[in-house]
Formats: sequence, C-alpha cells, structure tokens
Amino acid sequence: ASVIVYSLAGFSGFGFCRAIFPSFSLKRFSSSSVSSSRAACLNFSNCVLSLVVPMRVPANLEITTEIYLDESSQNKHRFLVLGAVIFGVPDSPRILDLLAKARLPELPHGEAKWTKVSKSKLPAYKRLVDVLFDNSNEIHFHSLFVDTTLVDHGRFNQGSKEIGFNKEVYQLANKFARLYPNAYFHLYPDYRDTKSTTEELRLILNRGRIKVGDKRDWPFRRCQFRDSKVTPALQLADILIGSIAFVLNGHHTAPDASPSKIELANYIAQKAGVTDVSKGTATSGIFTIWPRRLR
Repeated sequence: ASVIVYSLAGFSGFGFCRAIFPSFSLKRFSSSSVSSSRAACLNFSNCVLSLVVPMRVPANLEITTEIYLDESSQNKHRFLVLGAVIFGVPDSPRILDLLAKARLPELPHGEAKWTKVSKSKLPAYKRLVDVLFDNSNEIHFHSLFVDTTLVDHGRFNQGSKEIGFNKEVYQLANKFARLYPNAYFHLYPDYRDTKSTTEELRLILNRGRIKVGDKRDWPFRRCQFRDSKVTPALQLADILIGSIAFVLNGHHTAPDASPSKIELANYIAQKAGVTDVSKGTATSGIFTIWPRRLR
C-alpha cells in the first residue's frame, strides 16, 4: 500500500492530509462510513518522531465536524469552565451567516464576548445564543467545569497549572469523541500562550482514542489555534461558558452584578433547561455541562 513517511524534531510541523467536505448534519452519523485504515507504526526517540502511515482515506462527507473550544476564569476565580460548540464543516457558512445576522444592528463590529455584555447590546447577545438553540440539528454545545481549589498540581501535574489545564482540554475533547462516535474532528482551541503545541495535543488525543479501542482512523484530523477576535464560533462559545462561570463563581449575587449579565445568564439557562448549573446536565443533548470530579 502507498505510504507517507514523516520524520521531524519534536512535534511541530507534524501533519496529515486534510479534507473539507460539502454535506453534514449532526443528526446524521453512519458507522459504516468510518475509515478502517490504521497507523502502521509510531516510534519515539530523543523527541524525534518517525511515522509511517497508510495513505489517508478522507472521512465520509457527512461526518466531518469542527469544534471551537474556549475557556473562562482560568486564573482569577474558583471554577474553571471549558466549553465548545460543534457543527459540520460544510454547515460552517450557514452557521457563520446566522451569527453575523444575529449581531445586527447592535453589534456591527468588534468581538462579541461575555465581558462585553451590556444593556444596549443585550438583544444581540440573546440572538447569538438563539443560533444554538434554534438550530439543534446542526450545532451543539458541551462544557465542563473544575473546582480549582481541589486541584493538586504538585501531586498530579508536575507542579504545572498548564499541565492541569491541558488535561481538562483533553477530557472535553474526548467527550466529543464519545458523543459523536462516527465523526471526525477539526479541533480549534482559542489561541493562548503555551509551551505545548496543538500537534502534540492532536497526537495525544488520537493515541488515547486508539488505546480505548476507537476504530476510527485518527478521528482528530486537525488541531489548530484560532483567534477569537475574528472567529465567531469561538465568540459564541465564550458567551455560553461565560454565563456558566458567572453563576458558578457567584458573580450573579454580587451587589454590583451586571443586570444585563444576570438576564443573559438566566436566558441561557432557561433555553437550556438548566435549573442548577452546579449540578450539571445530562451527558448528551444540545447543551451539556459536566461537573468534573477530580480523582
């Protein structure tokens, strides 16, 4: 069989063939469409990766997705929240068009984000949220939160908060892999300063899926940072996780709490059918919250 051979120092520059496909809906997944080709060998020596793999067979046209992942309250507050929206690659133009229209007329320019919610722009933020809840066959949202006061970085993360944070990114990405067992993924985290590369994360995620018996041929096909300032899907994720963190961290009960943020947080919870954010939600659905229990 034809093969591609990669050899590189460290993990930067690590690549596979990539494809973008024209038809997708989150309600359509066919197990028969999953490619069965596997990696031939993975050898690590002195941080040099030599990889021999069969020529990649593109994922089925109907099961390629994009995940836009963001975080809230990583450094300042008790509860860390990570969340992401997912939709099909070919649905991206329609979703982006809906998000662009939802902004108008109150938000014609600039980045939409939780910290910028105000009375004058509240109608636009509600319409942005409605893009998720009004298009549940095409776009979903999943999140997790961690009580950072219970995290022992010294014992479990080599004393590194970054390692601890990366573990939560790994956990959330793996939840997507479990919830959409026949899909392939392009993972786009919000850009952040980090010593770890996105290709390292992609490699770890794919090796993890192989370890648990996942039959897909490297389900995480792409992992690249995106800038939230110019990425509307990340902005939607930011608004949703911002509302969760706002309540979890008790900001909604503060004397100087923003009435607009309180209203938007309540609006999102009502739309999602969430009565108590701290208790989380069902594992699957349009909008989920996972209270991570650290062990």
